[in-house]
Amino acid sequence: MEKLLDLVGIGECLVEFTSMGNGQYQLGFSGDVLNALSSAHRLGLTTGLITAIGDDPFQADLRQILLDEEIDLSRAPVLPGKPNGAYFINFDDSGSPMFHFLRKDSAATETFSAQSLEYLMTYAKQARVLLFSSILIAVMKEREKLFALLEAVKGETHLCYDLNVRRALWSDPAELIAMFDRIAPLVDVVFVTNDDDEILFGQRDASVAVADYQRRGFKHVVFRRGAERTVVADGDLRFEVPVPRVSRIVDTTGAGDSFNAGYIAAMLRRHQSFECVAMGNAAAACSVDTHGGRGTSISVQRVEKLYRPLVKWGMVHGPSRR
Repeated sequence: MEKLLDLVGIGECLVEFTSMGNGQYQLGFSGDVLNALSSAHRLGLTTGLITAIGDDPFQADLRQILLDEEIDLSRAPVLPGKPNGAYFINFDDSGSPMFHFLRKDSAATETFSAQSLEYLMTYAKQARVLLFSSILIAVMKEREKLFALLEAVKGETHLCYDLNVRRALWSDPAELIAMFDRIAPLVDVVFVTNDDDEILFGQRDASVAVADYQRRGFKHVVFRRGAERTVVADGDLRFEVPVPRVSRIVDTTGAGDSFNAGYIAAMLRRHQSFECVAMGNAAAACSVDTHGGRGTSISVQRVEKLYRPLVKWGMVHGPSRR
């Protein structure tokens, strides 16, 4: 099928309230996949979103943000009588973000109820890459339709899965682990953080974790550890990629989503695995000096400036090319 879009994401749009101190909040719009699409747009990719939007007072501004980001909304209907999900970002004494979500029965949870599965399958097949996360699996109704869609596009569209575990969404993490048998054979790359892994399996060494994900059927594993080197397993290949050092960190919300966008942008330009991870790390580093999760401070020029030293490092320390 003809590819009309570089990247399509399946996920929710959230109204975002970021604490600015003194009881004041900054209004924005976010969501893990939305953040990735916004960052991808800034890196030159064409994008689309599979979701459903509420018709509450935030609808007009939300849709305008999505249109400003040039995200195709042909599979993002507005559902009468349904609200948009919302979340609040506050910061602890160390400056780390803390999140509080209000998303029960939001419009986005009805994404697969409100649209024909065949309609969504056709759209997903028109994308070069499809991105989804465990948040989608947890919050959206009619989960089996998601798996049917993934199975239908496997082999035609590159599938990227962000583990993105939110403890509050899973009464028992074992429920998500049990799904790996279904998810792993479908996806081409899985993005994991050390925080995700600890929620599911407790504290363990990154190399042990990566090997375990491969044992569970994930062929290409990208394991991020904050400011520490990213650990990667790509088939039989094992390597690490440094993270750029940045002097100004305002808000790390959405950094992982920007990583996904950078990785996918490099992958679609047929870069080697090391370079894809380096691009992801550079994009994530660019995203942390502004509030909110949409990577509004990302630009090709800024990402390239952080990316090039990583590639240079990789010429000496990275995996040998075959």
